[in-house]
This record gives sequence, C-alpha cells and structure tokens, in this order.
Amino acid sequence: MWATENGVGNARRILIGCGLAVGAAAFFLLGMLVSQRTENGQAPARPLPQSGQPSSQPIGRKMFSPSIADDPYVVQQWRESVEALERRCRDANEFCAEARNARQQIKAIQ
Repeated sequence: MWATENGVGNARRILIGCGLAVGAAAFFLLGMLVSQRTENGQAPARPLPQSGQPSSQPIGRKMFSPSIADDPYVVQQWRESVEALERRCRDANEFCAEARNARQQIKAIQ
C-alpha cells in the first residue's frame, strides 16, 4: 500500500514539474512574439539621432529646464487648474479670489 502511494506522489510531482516547465516555455515564447511589435504592422519608433550629431528638436519634454513656463504640458495643467477654480467660483461662489489671482499670474507669466 505504501509503495503505490509513493509512486502516485512521485508521478504527480513529475507531472507538475513538467507542466510548469512547459508553461514557462509557452509564456517565454508569447513574450518574444509580443515584443516584436514593429513586424506586426505598427510603425517603428522614431530613430535616435546619429551619435555626435545634435538633433534639431529635443525628443520629449524639457524636464530639467530651469524655466517651466515654456513647457506646454505645464501650461496646459495651469490652464486646467485656473479653469477649475473659475468654474467653482461661478457654480458655488467659492475660491473666487484664488481664481482671479491664478488668472492674473498665468497672464503675467505668458
């Protein structure tokens, strides 16, 4: 009786180990297929400039620039914040002084 239970336990361990190995291999192959997006019809990423040659325009935002007033993302976020304050002032008559000050500051910066 003990011999058959150990045999079943060992067989179960072997099957679980093989299943894990086959699953890992399948997920590895799936990852390889998903990572090759450019061959599936999607446009490739913009090529990087040649080494030693500066690009005409920087790629991405100017994250380390000391002036954030020129960053279009920051300006857009400021405008959305000012518009939200002005909306709150119109709807609930709250934060009106803050909305006026914020609008004056954004006009002064630009």
